[in-house]
Amino acid sequence: MPRRRAVTREQLEVLLALPATETELIRHWTLGAADLAAIERRRGDPNQLGFALQLCAFRYPGRLLRPREAIPELALGFVAGQLGVAHDALATYAVRAQTRREQLGALRAEFGFHTFAPEHRRELRTWLLPVALGNTDAVAIAATLMDELRRRKIIAPGPSVIERLIAAAAVLAERQVAHQLTRDLPPEQAKTLDALLATKEGTAMSKLAWARQPPGAPGHRALARLVEQRAILRTIGLDPAGAEGVHPERLRKLAREGARFTAQHLRALSPLRRRATLIATVLDTITRLTDDTVALFDRAVGRMFRRAEVREQDALMRDARAINDKVRLLAKLGAALIEARESGTDLQAAVASVIGWDKLVRSSKRQNAWRARTKWISRLLRRAPGRCCIGWGRCSSGLSNSTPCQPPLPHCARSSFCARFTKAAAAGNGRAAYRQAFFAQPGVKPC
Repeated sequence: MPRRRAVTREQLEVLLALPATETELIRHWTLGAADLAAIERRRGDPNQLGFALQLCAFRYPGRLLRPREAIPELALGFVAGQLGVAHDALATYAVRAQTRREQLGALRAEFGFHTFAPEHRRELRTWLLPVALGNTDAVAIAATLMDELRRRKIIAPGPSVIERLIAAAAVLAERQVAHQLTRDLPPEQAKTLDALLATKEGTAMSKLAWARQPPGAPGHRALARLVEQRAILRTIGLDPAGAEGVHPERLRKLAREGARFTAQHLRALSPLRRRATLIATVLDTITRLTDDTVALFDRAVGRMFRRAEVREQDALMRDARAINDKVRLLAKLGAALIEARESGTDLQAAVASVIGWDKLVRSSKRQNAWRARTKWISRLLRRAPGRCCIGWGRCSSGLSNSTPCQPPLPHCARSSFCARFTKAAAAGNGRAAYRQAFFAQPGVKPC
């Protein structure tokens, strides 16, 4: 099976292409006074034009022009215009191969260019390793390599040599990252990681694949599933600090590979690479599951508050007639008491004659019963925005509503509140979970 190329042939052709725009030509192919003096020492317009073109190609893109290579018309005219020669003079350049070799030797001697040698290969491979550790884009690594070759005035080798240099640097970077991730891994954790590739009971997928499955429709069952998925991965006991020295882009690449590979593919990898991939995948999955749990929790609490508001509004609408009757009763009672006070008559007799004490007692009892029924909902809606900061305001949850969060709950208190709610929801007590967790906070008393 052929080796997979780090950089395609088309991508290398773009990196080694001659400049074809006026901006690039002005930036890279403008000749200075010393350049023109060296060029004028060549005999004849063809030799001067060929010498100047090869000098410009050495500087950018940094390679040797092939014999009889077609030069873009704009680039040819740009260089010929600086020399004051006709651009068609290139047609008779280097009729003898010896002329081309002599001019290449003169370019190396006068301008300090070097031919790519084996010692350059070793030096550049070592130099490329830090670049590859911080970048997973092979094209970007190749562009950085070409910049360094131009800086050192080393004539770029053939495309296959460049591609192999990049591939070797990428392999070295992957091995160093794998060693860094697994160097402090105890044998017990290594076995637990490998056990993630075993089939989970009751399913047809591996434990790792099951832990990466979406939780499903929002609800307490989905929240319980997220808690269980996260618990399976947390039992491994991986320390995120072990990956702090690894570039985030390298970790993301390993995590993408772990998400894309099946359990069979992961088992076929070498132990070093398999465990490094599993570590990056587990750490990434734990972070994602935590974010999903918090987001689902926020949605559940927000939905609970909205339902409470709707219930309170519905109850208010249902009792609107009773409230209007009580308002009229209160107005009637107030007018009778004021009239009795001004006339000096007995207040109790005024109440008895206008309303009747029995009717007033019944109305008061119904009012107290209605108030007790809606009191805990009002208290919860009034306290929740300032106590939990979830689903309201623009605070720690990131959600927005018209009610501001003041003051926000400290992070530690919010974390314990979330933990209590998650535990109660996972136990199947979804309806009473929020109320139980809310009133378990310090300083909050039941209504």
